[in-house]
Amino acid sequence: MLQKVVVVVLHSPSKTIKCWSCTQQTTPLLFCEICQSILDYPVDLSLSYFDIFKISEHLLIDENELRNKFYHLSKQVHPDRFATAVHPAPLYALRWSTALNRAYQTLKNQEERTHLVIENYIGHSDALAKAAIPTDLAESYFEIQDLLSEGQVEPILNFKKELENLLIESQKTWHKLAAEFDSGFNKIKAAEDLRNHANREKYLRSMLLDIERKMKS
Repeated sequence: MLQKVVVVVLHSPSKTIKCWSCTQQTTPLLFCEICQSILDYPVDLSLSYFDIFKISEHLLIDENELRNKFYHLSKQVHPDRFATAVHPAPLYALRWSTALNRAYQTLKNQEERTHLVIENYIGHSDALAKAAIPTDLAESYFEIQDLLSEGQVEPILNFKKELENLLIESQKTWHKLAAEFDSGFNKIKAAEDLRNHANREKYLRSMLLDIERKMKS
């Protein structure tokens, strides 16, 4: 089994801004390096969700470490901490807290994380909703529909087991493709492979749910 990549702290952005409180130049992430005042969320920098957490762009991230980092940052920028602070600190805290929550909800989820990098590198995220039936399973799937109508149980259970095993193998494939993406050798090609894999896995899950639903009816 592939090892998860440990979260790596990135360098702060090279761009500097003037702190609203002390008027000194500082990097624009979270707090002023001089006076420690909370800074505004830098919309103009187009920060990625990975940037918000100051982690490198990887799919194989340590989700426990990500969660710990989220809790740590959330405490630092929670709006309640700035409820009595002078304006505009409460507003800035709210903006950071909102951005942090959105980033975490995406990065903590393997599927959402994958869709994020697919969209970043090749776009067309809507293609994930238009997956075709995998050709190697199409004939078997349509045969199973006939067997369901005839009330035959054993071949249906066998096909259901096959789908479950394919989904287990699909997770192994995802780890391999994610490692290829993380290597940085050809991220566009890796993102395309991840999209194709996501399309196939989407249909595998759809077929499995469909069979389970019809078996209960």
